[in-house]
Amino acid sequence: MTLALSANTQAILLLTAPLTAGRDRTSPDILSPGDYKRLARHLREIQRQPADLIAPDAAGLLNECSPVIDEDRLRRLLGRGFLLSQVFERWQARAIWVVSRADAAYPRRLKARLREDAPAILYGCGDLSVLASGGLAVVGSRNVDDSLINYTIEIGRLAAEAGRTIVSGGAKGIDQAAMRGALEAGGQVIGVLADSLEKSTMNREYRNKLLDGQLALISPYDPSAGFNVGNDRIRKTPMR
Repeated sequence: MTLALSANTQAILLLTAPLTAGRDRTSPDILSPGDYKRLARHLREIQRQPADLIAPDAAGLLNECSPVIDEDRLRRLLGRGFLLSQVFERWQARAIWVVSRADAAYPRRLKARLREDAPAILYGCGDLSVLASGGLAVVGSRNVDDSLINYTIEIGRLAAEAGRTIVSGGAKGIDQAAMRGALEAGGQVIGVLADSLEKSTMNREYRNKLLDGQLALISPYDPSAGFNVGNDRIRKTPMR
């Protein structure tokens, strides 16, 4: 499943995404979640939307936003259109979709719970509609003994048999055990990843499950991003 980028999503990606596509380089200017929250709030107050920032007549709006975010910084970020097109082609080749908080397809549960703290961008692979199902969150340690692994696999299996979606983090240990139990029992799983979405979509164990709609993987972080302890902690917050 792939989705075309809406104009709003294009603008938000240009402002907030590293757009690395496996490169080591990233822009030091990208807006932090706090920066983007202030900008989004300002745009709502003046009854505008992110897409207006990339319209042909955006010069006046960029100036109007300068008290919130420096105008030159906005111009530099919004001028990365060619880089975005390159990165988007890479995502499409890996069946990675992107939705922004401004899109109707963005998970309503996440937006309702976190409001303006909901991630501005979500990257994912698999059936987007699975995200509307809610479910049972299972997260835990990476380093556990076999008895706990087997116990967690059974939790996943029971959840699948009860028609409940397992929501977990995809990490080794408890997370993957819960996901495995549910998938092997024919249930649905949502994996909320802190890193390596791009790598996970190519995982042989996951690929068929992604294609048949059993599994959806999502992340608020660049699909090429490696593991980061801070990201891992933030990622778990909505699942609690």
